[in-house]
Amino acid sequence: MKQIAILALALLCADHIFAQNASDVLRYSYLQPGGSARYIGAAGAFGALGAEFGAISQNPAGLALFRSNELTLTPSLRFSNTVAKIEGGYENREGKSNFGFDNVGLVFNTTPKSKLWKTFNVGIGFNHQADYNRSIYYDGEAPGTIMNGFYTEAKAGNMDPFGSELAVNANAIYADSDGNLSYDFGGNENARVTRAQSINTYGSMNEMALAFAGNYDEKLMVGATIGVPFVNYRLEGEYVESDPAKAIDYFDQLTYTEYLHTNGVGVNLKLGVIYKVNQALRLGAAFHTPTALSFTDSYSNTFVYDYTDGNGSTLGETQYSPDGNFDYTLRTTWRASASAAVVVKKMGFLSADVEWVDYASNRYDFTVNVASTENKQLERDVNNDIQRNYQQALNMRLGAELALDQFRLRGGLNLLGKPNVGSTGFNTGYSAGAGVRLKSFFLDFAWRHGQRFGSVQPYENAPIASTEVVTNDFLLTLGFKF
Repeated sequence: MKQIAILALALLCADHIFAQNASDVLRYSYLQPGGSARYIGAAGAFGALGAEFGAISQNPAGLALFRSNELTLTPSLRFSNTVAKIEGGYENREGKSNFGFDNVGLVFNTTPKSKLWKTFNVGIGFNHQADYNRSIYYDGEAPGTIMNGFYTEAKAGNMDPFGSELAVNANAIYADSDGNLSYDFGGNENARVTRAQSINTYGSMNEMALAFAGNYDEKLMVGATIGVPFVNYRLEGEYVESDPAKAIDYFDQLTYTEYLHTNGVGVNLKLGVIYKVNQALRLGAAFHTPTALSFTDSYSNTFVYDYTDGNGSTLGETQYSPDGNFDYTLRTTWRASASAAVVVKKMGFLSADVEWVDYASNRYDFTVNVASTENKQLERDVNNDIQRNYQQALNMRLGAELALDQFRLRGGLNLLGKPNVGSTGFNTGYSAGAGVRLKSFFLDFAWRHGQRFGSVQPYENAPIASTEVVTNDFLLTLGFKF
């Protein structure tokens, strides 16, 4: 029979850090930039082309090639489908769709008095940088339990109000007849239990861009963009363990939920050049400084524990954690790119971009507002994990456009290098598009298909569920020249 006792434990807890770990940095540095439908239709390979607002967040020198004032609006519709599977379980498919805007841009074109400087242009607007809308679900049977970690923590007397303390309050951790701390999985820590996890994430990263660029003698374009990314990310997760086979005495089921809302803002600088070798060939290069991001996390958890003992079945009451808040910063990786394009007048273009990224250079700062030796040690541990687990990678974009009088056909390929150490190959994306260009108005449509592989682990040392995320994005750009 379960013995229930009041545990008088000293709660010596420092500021709780909810979810910052090595894998979280990819949310803010593994980007799949958006923009206008023309930009997406040609896979974003505009580093040496310019005259496209989406490219302002890539190579700002392209802003110098605008010949008129321009306004673009790009609504988008995204579909995300995730397949998740735990070893020994079945594949589960979850889908989600959302509507938003990938781009709003305004370009002001001027002609300087200097004979050599042909244009000096200013651009302001925003471009989509990352999408977080996903649904994941998996279930199956596997050894181990989340209770092992809660018990170890409680036994050490280091109670966590977002984890082990909830388990104590729910009588999942209790004093036995000898007064020793115990739990139902004691002596059977690797019992096979049925488990399921449902995760829903929401939000996006959008970058406000203020750009300046000049065209020197129709040969050299130079530009700079001040980027201000805004992050809005929300996670709602539920993790359930149960024991229908009655492998563990007393235990019936537990449910642990997570809620996290992250708001952030940052700043970066992008510098770029484009050189026209001749009328057909253009070369480009760009450098992006690291983005300095400042975040605030709001988070909470709940825990329910059901069991059956000599007194019968007990449906546990929901235990609520306090509402937590944590402020911290992240410095993301810097980027460098080179690009080339062949432009055939009145026929179209072929273009290619190569971008170098060092994902291992991401760095957290957990003590930006509060001096804490515990947080500092955690910061060092997480940053060391980032260095060990991530690597340099190359991203490649290949794009083409065919001009048929006023009509345009486009296609492209994205190859995104995998950031994890030891991973080879690329996550791939395909795109296609079409448009019509008139004197003062243009309309473009694009479709992008992406695929990415990953994993989900609900707690440390838990069985890992593999995931495959397939996305399909549809974009429509309305553009006005004036």
